[in-house]
Amino acid sequence: MTSIADLIRKLRSHENKRVLEAVEELRVRGWLSDGTLNTVPLCHVHMERADLIGANLRNVDLHQADLRWADLSMADLSGCDLSRVKFREANLSATNLAGADLYKANLQGARNLTDEQLAQAKRLYGAIMPDGSVYDGCYNLPGDLQFANWGQVDPQDAGAMAAFLGVPLEVYLQGQQHKAVLMRGV
Repeated sequence: MTSIADLIRKLRSHENKRVLEAVEELRVRGWLSDGTLNTVPLCHVHMERADLIGANLRNVDLHQADLRWADLSMADLSGCDLSRVKFREANLSATNLAGADLYKANLQGARNLTDEQLAQAKRLYGAIMPDGSVYDGCYNLPGDLQFANWGQVDPQDAGAMAAFLGVPLEVYLQGQQHKAVLMRGV
């Protein structure tokens, strides 16, 4: 009988077919949605095209994972390390990103991702947004502000924040206006 340890080893395979088989077996056994994988380090996994609908991956270290074309609908990725993750064309419909670290994540082409979801993240510094632009600081996320403070950048100085984020001042200011509009809608 295949153990959870065996399936976790399969998840870490460089062969996408083996990874997808492991995901399916985890789903069949109920281990994908019951929290069994919470806090398991799965950095660098190759989960392209994985069916992760409703997966409970809370606090999982997925940094540098490949989740291109994965279906993460209704998945719980809260508290995850998603830094440098490839989300190209992934379905993120109703995915919980609360407290997730999306440092330099590639979200280009990600589908069904809302401002509300992104505003719940911990950090988006350096992330490529669904439209292909670099994150402009519009959500004023706690992790981004802490990172700026660590770099001795004054978050109240728009020019300094724009330079810190690597975006033109006009883009940063437009992002701040976007944030104000979002806050009024709440």
